[in-house]
Amino acid sequence: MTKLTEHFTLEEFIRSTTANKLKIDNSVPADLMPNVQLTAIKLELVRKVLGKPIIITSGYRCSALNSRVGGVSTSAHTKGLAVDFKSSFGTPKEICQQLVDAGVQFDKLIQEHNQWVHIGFSPTHNRQIVLTAVKQDGKTVYLSGLK
Repeated sequence: MTKLTEHFTLEEFIRSTTANKLKIDNSVPADLMPNVQLTAIKLELVRKVLGKPIIITSGYRCSALNSRVGGVSTSAHTKGLAVDFKSSFGTPKEICQQLVDAGVQFDKLIQEHNQWVHIGFSPTHNRQIVLTAVKQDGKTVYLSGLK
């Protein structure tokens, strides 16, 4: 097991049932490891603010995996700068509200379909974008703010 920080391992960042099923190599390239390390460090703060463990449901995605799971080509997941997660802290909306209220620095925070939280970071400039993803007419639509 490759420990990135006190509470996060590289294995958590690359674990994917889709990649395993489709035999996709989801290893992080060496040039993206600093991004994954930065994300793990930022997730330690998220964990501290929530006061509960967080479970990464989707971390780094190689382009092949990202394509197979329907991710956009510009996804921060493909750069090692985003994760989707859950926590026993509360609902995705409650988690997002807590992170906003605590002043956590992020690039993008998305409450996704009342199912999970997406958080992305930037190594240079975090934009503090907060969105809610909902289905409308079978398509995912992103609304500004927390709904």
